Amino acid sequence: MRSKGYINCTAMMITVLFIASRLNAQLQIYNHPELEWQTIETDHFYIHFHLGTERTAAVVAGIAEKIYEPITSLYQHEPDGKIHFIVRDHDDESNGAAFYYDNKVEIWASAMDFELRGTHDWLQNVVTHEFSHMISMGAARKMPRQIPAVYFQWFDYEKEKRPDVIYGYPKTLISYPLAGTVIPPWFAEGIAQYQRAGFDFDRWDSHRDMVLRTAVLEQKPLSVAEMAVFGKNSLGNERVYNQGYGLTLYLAHQYGEERLRELVTLMKRPWRMRFSPAVERVLRKSEGILYDEWMAWLEQGYREGTEIIQRRLAGGIVLEGGGGGNFYPLISPDGRSVAYLTNRNHDYLSQLSLWTIDLDTGKKSKIKSRVMTSFSFSPDGLKLVYAKKEKSTFQGSHYFDLYVYDTMLRKEKRITRRLRGRYADWSTGGEGIVCVEESDGTSNLCVLNPDGTGMRRITRFQGGEQIFAPRWLGGEAKIVFAISGEGHGRDIAIIDADGTNFAYLIRTAHDERDPFPDREGNHVYFSCDKTGIFNIFRIDLTTLKTDQLTNVIGGAFMPAVDKAGRLVYSQFTADGYRIAFLEEPEAVPDDAAVYRSPYTEMRYRNDATEKPGDRTAADYDSRPYKTLYSKITFLPRLMVDYPNRLKVGTYVYGSDFLDRFSMLGGAAVNGLLDVDLFGIFEYKRLFPTLFIEAYYQVRHTSEEDIDVRFNLMEADVGADWRLSDYDVLRTAYIFSRYDANMKFQEQGQLFKYAYTYHIGNALRLGWTHEFIPSSTLSGIAPQSGRSVSLQIERAWQRFLDDFNVHPEYGTLIEQFTHYTYDQIMLDWREYVPSLFKDHSVAIRLRLGAIDKPVDSFYHLFAGGLDGIRGYPFYSIEGRRLAHFNLAYRFPLMKRMNVRFLWFQLDQAFLSIYGDVGDAWKGDEATEHNWKRDIGLQLRLGLVSFYSYPTRLFIDGAYGLDRFEHRDQTYGKAWRFYFGILFDFLD
Repeated sequence: MRSKGYINCTAMMITVLFIASRLNAQLQIYNHPELEWQTIETDHFYIHFHLGTERTAAVVAGIAEKIYEPITSLYQHEPDGKIHFIVRDHDDESNGAAFYYDNKVEIWASAMDFELRGTHDWLQNVVTHEFSHMISMGAARKMPRQIPAVYFQWFDYEKEKRPDVIYGYPKTLISYPLAGTVIPPWFAEGIAQYQRAGFDFDRWDSHRDMVLRTAVLEQKPLSVAEMAVFGKNSLGNERVYNQGYGLTLYLAHQYGEERLRELVTLMKRPWRMRFSPAVERVLRKSEGILYDEWMAWLEQGYREGTEIIQRRLAGGIVLEGGGGGNFYPLISPDGRSVAYLTNRNHDYLSQLSLWTIDLDTGKKSKIKSRVMTSFSFSPDGLKLVYAKKEKSTFQGSHYFDLYVYDTMLRKEKRITRRLRGRYADWSTGGEGIVCVEESDGTSNLCVLNPDGTGMRRITRFQGGEQIFAPRWLGGEAKIVFAISGEGHGRDIAIIDADGTNFAYLIRTAHDERDPFPDREGNHVYFSCDKTGIFNIFRIDLTTLKTDQLTNVIGGAFMPAVDKAGRLVYSQFTADGYRIAFLEEPEAVPDDAAVYRSPYTEMRYRNDATEKPGDRTAADYDSRPYKTLYSKITFLPRLMVDYPNRLKVGTYVYGSDFLDRFSMLGGAAVNGLLDVDLFGIFEYKRLFPTLFIEAYYQVRHTSEEDIDVRFNLMEADVGADWRLSDYDVLRTAYIFSRYDANMKFQEQGQLFKYAYTYHIGNALRLGWTHEFIPSSTLSGIAPQSGRSVSLQIERAWQRFLDDFNVHPEYGTLIEQFTHYTYDQIMLDWREYVPSLFKDHSVAIRLRLGAIDKPVDSFYHLFAGGLDGIRGYPFYSIEGRRLAHFNLAYRFPLMKRMNVRFLWFQLDQAFLSIYGDVGDAWKGDEATEHNWKRDIGLQLRLGLVSFYSYPTRLFIDGAYGLDRFEHRDQTYGKAWRFYFGILFDFLD
């Protein structure tokens, strides 16, 4: 068993076969060794936080204790230990994540500011939401918390092999889980938003109603199958949350809150892998019938509720309808164009760019990518100021900073560093810029000079207040802005530019947002949900008289006017936000804007429950963080491996609660006592991630009455250096040793002999670059981006050449040949869009070289599953390697939503590809015998158990060239590959 490919194959398969089941995980790619961590311990929780987040941590501690009993009593389930909350504020990020198998929740201090959601007390809402996940998912768990899933695996191998190896390279890879928790996302997220009756931390607000109302009235709601999985664009994923919340509210209101617990409890049964049977057991009707009943109720309610508005609609013409998100329109000072943010050509609302549209010609032009939140023109219209989020510290923190773009020079200049500033607005006199900066979950206003100097904070909020979209009001003296209300919604306030005379302009029970003053400072335009639907209003600052200017079915937001009174705004429809233009806005009569939601009676729940509030920090002592470890998690595995024998084992992983230490390992054995062992340890308290990886394999074979046991060992020690969001540098030392033990009988006598046939030492420098923009197709057919891997290695290898007889003892001793050489490998994958929508082209280039003659044990191999697929792995080898692949991928079906048992088939693509390449020794002048193939690959994107990504591929490749290697003939034949994994191999 000579080839070192066995160890490398093991490392590759660990990467593609292993996955942990977690909800809404926020990937931490930087180590942040600069953070100093503290811990608050309460009766039921640990709150771990870094310095700078003391207020948020104290608020979280108070909220968590007050919601513990209500949530655990609803599901009649308590965790098996204290829950660990991790509070983070080292990035301008807003999120919550429940790691329900680890008893851990991560909370980001910054409040959510998402266009598809309303405004609520962030910490009250997110802590209760994530804790509801922890308890409800725990109550639905089929196996102990330490066993998230059981894996079934099957590896099959090529029959073609070298004469000195036991079996060929893998051609079939199957790794499939039996999930330990099975809950559809609509219900999991629905009950987490519902929380429980009496709570008022989240609610069915005007944003929730808008998203569902437009979908129902425009006949574009998600089907019950579509609600069962994520993987859509931003609006589609939000509708899973939105419709899940709406259906859960309906279910609890119509059938009783206790039905939620009954459904969760029934899903604990080991054999229940689908949700509909549980619904039938509890409600005496299927999930589909429940959905149809709810949808009929919605259709009638929304149709009747909007009847008056439908007769008196008032809105503008659509200027921009591309993408699902178009925000913050502004008419340029010269009145000729409209600037706005859009995600056109992208699937997610986080992928915004700044564009302009010429009002005369309709021509659209892109200004700059990755612009976030509102922006502003300079008074002369020649410059723009806006915020972008970039890597801002050596340790990897990403903060919002302000940039100025010169429209004449077409150049961008960064004017702040680590300000954490957004919502920038240029004063009408051009002397100052106002923006919002945030820290520890609290927003404040600051003013600075146009060059970024002279920053001064003009508010001193300290209690979790949130500020949005400030605008200068009638000159340089005053600023108008939106501010979070107590509990829910926003209000509009005014403050002097020096920070004095703070006062509310509009403060009601409604949600008022997006204030925009006219040029003279006589009126303020804003968006308000006074009628239950967001529309554009105008308030006269002298008389305080308010007029409604739009009357829409969806919603109208982010108004802006020019000196002629022309109005632009963002208008929501079932397809997302559009930029609308209204030449002469007129007041809408009150009796024309009457709306009633079918959710009105359940919209505002009982406020009697004591609310901890985001403004109240609990009084707890803290201490320096002491490393605490989660319980070790096991993933049992049953595997059919060579030679078609059952192998039994487990994966195992664990970490401390801050993920500064982590371990991933595995063990498996079959009846022949073939053994697979591996362990990967990572230490993340420093800038580089230090690691130790160890692999050990035992294989047995028999031939001509000789039994041989091979022991293969490799250990890698090194460091991963995160250079950027997309680049990692790996430095490593690698030691490997391969031994064999022979046992045979001769003339009735048993002989045993053990020897070493390879000892290797290597220093490796590796660089990986991974940038594939996120899209709904990026997993199955990326439209752009690249993946690059470059490895440079200096190796000192010893390989068995022969045996000598020991002069004293007469025993055999190994005689090694020493090989010292340099090796380089480049693997470049480039993805480009085709001329047709959703079609793509994948280009791959592989190059490799070893600079000196070596034994074939160390050769590079070009065929097989990860190479030129028309030929076996071992058929093409040498010290030089060149391989080019071109694949054209196109959809057979993009959105299938076909359900079968616990599978949901989502996407089907076909890939047509061709390869050309060769591997050769390189030490003689010979003509290359290039190997070519053509192939087809069917790629299916599925979801199993509602949440496990499942990728199936079937591959057929035909080798166009016939050749011989090691007395075997290859080519002019079809070769087939098959896989069921968590991701595609390319």
